[in-house]
Amino acid sequence: MKIKIYSIMAIILTVTMWGLSFLSIKITLNVFGPMTLATLRFLIASIILFVVMRVKEPNTKLKREDIKSMAMAGVVGVAMYYCFENYGIKYISSSQASLIVGTIPIFSLMADSVVLKNKLSFNNFIGVLASMIGIYFIIGGNIRLESNELLGYALMFGAVFSWVFYNYTTKSLFEKYSQLAIVFYQIIFGTMILFPFSLFENNKWELLDKVVVYNFLYLALFCSAIAYVLYMYALENLGSTVTTLYLNFAPIVTVIGGYFIFDEVISKNQIIGSILIVLSVYIVNLKISYYDILQMIKCKSIDSKSEKVD
Repeated sequence: MKIKIYSIMAIILTVTMWGLSFLSIKITLNVFGPMTLATLRFLIASIILFVVMRVKEPNTKLKREDIKSMAMAGVVGVAMYYCFENYGIKYISSSQASLIVGTIPIFSLMADSVVLKNKLSFNNFIGVLASMIGIYFIIGGNIRLESNELLGYALMFGAVFSWVFYNYTTKSLFEKYSQLAIVFYQIIFGTMILFPFSLFENNKWELLDKVVVYNFLYLALFCSAIAYVLYMYALENLGSTVTTLYLNFAPIVTVIGGYFIFDEVISKNQIIGSILIVLSVYIVNLKISYYDILQMIKCKSIDSKSEKVD
């Protein structure tokens, strides 16, 4: 019982930290360039994860035949993803960025139906439909072609598609390595790719202050290292379905945080879109289908008639 309580506390802390990370990215981008921020963030995170690896998996080594796959996953899931995300957050609000990232499970499902020829169940179809309607409510009436918002949205969807592709490049590695080892090695490769690009950015070091430093350390220490360790602990004890359902609330944390910290306006359309996106991922993860519910209602109806006859 205690393990379950600790696991629930761990996933709640993880969701909170990852939800608020979008706000910290917004703040730190006032000083750091997008590539510089990602490089420094994951450089520190890789050092922390190296220590964790030495403690938990001292004998784990990356095999030569897996270097190519691990490097590709690091390029797509770390370098490309955070490049798109950091640049995207410059042009749109942290809340909008978080909500778009929240559609990753839905786009992963759609990719599976196309690439792997997996048929969409009724639940999946409803989930995809609800997510698309949610996206429309969030950005459909807000995009102005002459503004940078269109670019911001495009970059955030670039992050979404990068992560979907990253999932495919990582699947084969789960059979050989733990999640901790995979993330550690991928961060190493991703940081190596990010570093040379960060050298060409103009950072506004004169604007560096305590607030920026605290938010940067929050991203590097908590969001990129501690949160992941907590997530793995929760995943091990609660299972993937439960942890995924909790992660659905990360965009809501961002929206609430953006309202109180940045005074971001929460419109009626944004509220409707948020609910639809969170609901869509919840529906996709439901173990019971619409047809099962109908069958239960039908059986209950038959039982009721039988009791009346008796």
